[in-house]
Amino acid sequence: MVTRSLDVRKKALNPIPISYLIQTANRFDCDIFVTDDKKTANLKHYEEMKNLSLYGFLTICFKGRDETEADNCIRKILWQDEYYM
Repeated sequence: MVTRSLDVRKKALNPIPISYLIQTANRFDCDIFVTDDKKTANLKHYEEMKNLSLYGFLTICFKGRDETEADNCIRKILWQDEYYM
């Protein structure tokens, strides 16, 4: 299991579409859960993600066969200014 804690407050000016995060997460064979201050959501499910705040401190847990690759990819999306690769 890989767990990351991120502060994405700086991305508030350039929000990342959750649909892009969901599509990216679904490319990997692992479970990915995101926790904000109050809730936990499965990154692969739109209904759960739309109620999550992506503009503060987040904890992301990856568990599965390609968790390291998923971690690297999601982290790049959250930290790069241009997320369309």
